[in-house]
Amino acid sequence: MLAGLAAAGLTALAGCGPAAPGQATRAGDVRAAGREGEVVVYINNDVHEQLVADFERRFPKVKLRFVVLTARDTQARVIEEAKSGKPVADVVWTSAMDTQVKLINDGYAQTYHSPEARHLPAWARWRDQGFGMTNEPIVFVYNKTLLKPDEVPRSHAALLAALRADPQRWRGKIGLYDPERSGVGFLYLSSDTEVYPDGWALYEAMAAAQARPYVPGKPMLDRVASGEHLLAYDMNGSYADWYVRNYGPERDIGYLVPEDYHLSISRVAFITQAAPHPHAARVFLDYLMSEAGQRRLLEARLTPIRAGLGAAAPSGGRPIRVGPALLANFDQGRREALLARWRAGQASDPR
Repeated sequence: MLAGLAAAGLTALAGCGPAAPGQATRAGDVRAAGREGEVVVYINNDVHEQLVADFERRFPKVKLRFVVLTARDTQARVIEEAKSGKPVADVVWTSAMDTQVKLINDGYAQTYHSPEARHLPAWARWRDQGFGMTNEPIVFVYNKTLLKPDEVPRSHAALLAALRADPQRWRGKIGLYDPERSGVGFLYLSSDTEVYPDGWALYEAMAAAQARPYVPGKPMLDRVASGEHLLAYDMNGSYADWYVRNYGPERDIGYLVPEDYHLSISRVAFITQAAPHPHAARVFLDYLMSEAGQRRLLEARLTPIRAGLGAAAPSGGRPIRVGPALLANFDQGRREALLARWRAGQASDPR
C-alpha cells in the first residue's frame, strides 16, 4: 500500500512539475497547448522563420505558424477579427512599438503573468500584456565606396555639420522613412525630436538637402548600395545587418551605430484578447523570453533583450519604452503638429 501511495505521489508531482524544456511555462499551459495544437503569430517581417524548427522540436504537439503583414495591416486585421468575432491571431509581434501599445491600450490584448518576464528590463514590459523581446539599435547605413572613412558622419551632430558645411554634396543623397506614410517613420521622427536637442535642425537640414522619404526599407538600402544615395538615416540595425551580410560584400555598403546617441527599439509581442489558442500563445511568448528563444533570436542577428547573451548592446542607447508614453503618437493634435512641421521643411526652398 505504501508503495502504491508513493507511486501515486510521484505521478502527481510529475503532473505539477515543469513540462516546458528550457523555460518556466506552467505545466498546465504546456499540456493545454498540446491539445490546442497550433499557435498563429502575426509579424511584420520574415526573419523569424528559423524559430519554427527549434520551437516545434521543443513542443512537437504545437505547430508554429507565422503570418507576415505590414504593421498597419496587422493593426487593421486584429481590429477586424475582434469586431467579427472570428479571431485568427494568437500572438501579435511587431517592431511598430506605438501601434502595439495602442492595440494593448484599446483592449485587444489579454493579461499574462509570465514566469519568464522577470528576465526583461522594466522598460520592456507593460501591464503584463506587452513584452519587448529585442533591444535593437537604430543606425546609419552608408555607401563605403563613395564616402571615405573620414567622411562618414558618425553621429547625429556630425551629420548635421556635414549637411551645413557642404549641402550640395548631400543634395538628394539621403534616404529616410516617410513619417506621413510609415508608422516606424513617425515613431523615429517623434523620438528623435524629443531626445535630440537639434533634432528639428537635423530634419530641416535633410529636407533642405532634398532627402528622399520611403515607406519600405529595402528600396532605400538598394539606392544606398547603388550609389544613388550616400546614406540611409534611422534604419533598424538588425535589418541593416541582414542587408549588409546579403548584399554588402558585392556592393560595398556598411552601417554604424551613431556615437552621440542612438534610439533603441524592441519588437513587442502580446496575446490577443480572443486568441483561439491561448495556452499555445503563452508557451510561445515564454519561449521568446527564455534563454533558448533569445539565443535563437541572436542567431537570427536580432539583439536579444536578456542580458548576458552574445555581445553587449552598444552604449549610448535611448530605449523607446514599452508603455503609455507611446500613445502620444496617436494624439491627433500632436501628430498633426509634428507632421505640419515636417511638411514645412519638405516644402521649403532647398536653395
